[in-house]
Formats: sequence, C-alpha cells, structure tokens
Amino acid sequence: MPKPSVLFLISPHSGAAAASHAGNDNAQTLPAAFQAQGWQVSQAQHRSLHRRPQGLFIENTALKNFDLIWPMGFGPRQGFLDWLQLLDELPERRVINAPASMILRHGKAAWLAFETESHIASEPETLLAAMAKESGDWVLKPLAGSFGQNVARLRSDDTDTLINVMFQRPGAYFVLQRFLPNIARGETRTLVAGGQIIGSYLRVPTNDLQANLAQHGVAHEASLSERQKKIVGEIAEDLLTEHIGFAAIDLVDDTLMEVNVANPGGLGTLNQLYGKDFGPALVHAVTQFIR
Repeated sequence: MPKPSVLFLISPHSGAAAASHAGNDNAQTLPAAFQAQGWQVSQAQHRSLHRRPQGLFIENTALKNFDLIWPMGFGPRQGFLDWLQLLDELPERRVINAPASMILRHGKAAWLAFETESHIASEPETLLAAMAKESGDWVLKPLAGSFGQNVARLRSDDTDTLINVMFQRPGAYFVLQRFLPNIARGETRTLVAGGQIIGSYLRVPTNDLQANLAQHGVAHEASLSERQKKIVGEIAEDLLTEHIGFAAIDLVDDTLMEVNVANPGGLGTLNQLYGKDFGPALVHAVTQFIR
C-alpha cells in the first residue's frame, strides 16, 4: 500500500522566520509530524506552483499525485492571490485550508459575534471618531497582522499614537477594540485540526498587552473552561463547514481575539509544555479530515 503524501508550500525565509518568531516552528514540526506517521513529505516554494494544460505542477510533479497540499502562510505578498486562485481548482479538502477560506476567514474580522466591541477602518478619522465617543482604553491592531506587530494600547484621547501607528501601514485596515484588562492573565490558544481540539496552552504577556510568543509572551499549560469549550466547538464546526482543516483559536476568558487559519504556530509549544508528542493526534485528525 503506497504511503500517503503531503506537499508543504513554504517561503524562502520559512526557516529563518521560524527561528526568529517564537511559537511558530511549523516549517520544522509539521513535516516531522507527518514523516513520523509514515507519510511521504515534500516541500516546495509557493512561487514554484505553476499550471500546464495537464493541470497544476510543482517542478515536474503533478499536484494530483499528492494526497494533501499544505501552504504555510500566504508566501510572498506579490502574487499570493494568484497561486491561491490556482489551488482553488483542486478538489475540496485536497488543500488543508480551502483557498477562499484562507483569505476570507483569516484574521480579526471573522466571527465578530464572539469578539469584543470592534471598529474596522482604513482611515484614521473613522477610528478616532469611534474612540472619542467613549472613554476608557482601546487596542489598535492591523486587521491582517501577525506576530503581535503594530499593536498599541490607547486612551480615548490618544489620537497621535493612533495616527502614527496607522501611518506606518498606509491604506491598511486596522481594528479598534475595547481593551480587555484580563489579557494580563493570558490568552488561551487552542489548535484545532479536522474539527478536533489538539491541545491548548496559555500565552501570558510580559507587557500586559501582547500575548504572542513572538512578543516575549510566556507559555503555560492550560485547560479550557466549559464556556470556552462551547465557543471553540462552535467555531470548529464552522471551520469544518468551510473546509478549514487546521487553525488556532485565541481566547481571553470567553472573548475571541482571533482565528488564525493561515499558518498558526503552537504544535512545538504544546510538545514542549506537556512533554508529549501531539503530532500523532494532529496527523490522525487531518487524515480523517481529507477523507
């Protein structure tokens, strides 16, 4: 019986990124997890994907020969919509996360019903007006950002900081949300594969704001409350409906912070924290998902 095969699409800087961004070592942990479970593992750069009259190829290998295609992130900004459009012609669940869902369901604008009060705009004036209507603290962050970059805590009269932060990314959309004081106690990340919970851990910020491990957050063991399990379960069902096989769900208490479907890190962190290998559970869940 032939081995199942998986192709990981990576960027030229994937190895360096994994080393520089704590908590996201997917370029190492994910291929190793599949290889340990007897899969044939291949890697190629996002941009090496191309189409011939016979179909999609990586170098001289047809993508139809792989059981699973797993993009790690969006790859180089230039052209990422193009290769996602090409992948979209593959059968459902041949790609770990449906290409359309990678775009439409990644970030902070999806599942707003589970989030705190949010305002989203690309023009500073719109967010300044929202912030001025209510006193108290807010958090400003890029709508499509990652690794906790360009995140700022603001007072309702802190207009200069908002303008300066948005000025660094002209034209980009930002989300303005109510600051949650309980972020100081940590943000719970849960990895979900094939609709199943693989594991959870707590990311505690060292600056009372950014829990990302890339921003020096500290990881601790954690278990979900009953309310958190309900929220994660509802989102996990939505993920399956939209053919999303791998995601991370981040919660502060019962409030959703983000659902990451592009390239969520955490498998290596789970392995280290709990002193066990979560790889077999992840691979089993993904195998059930693509079948």
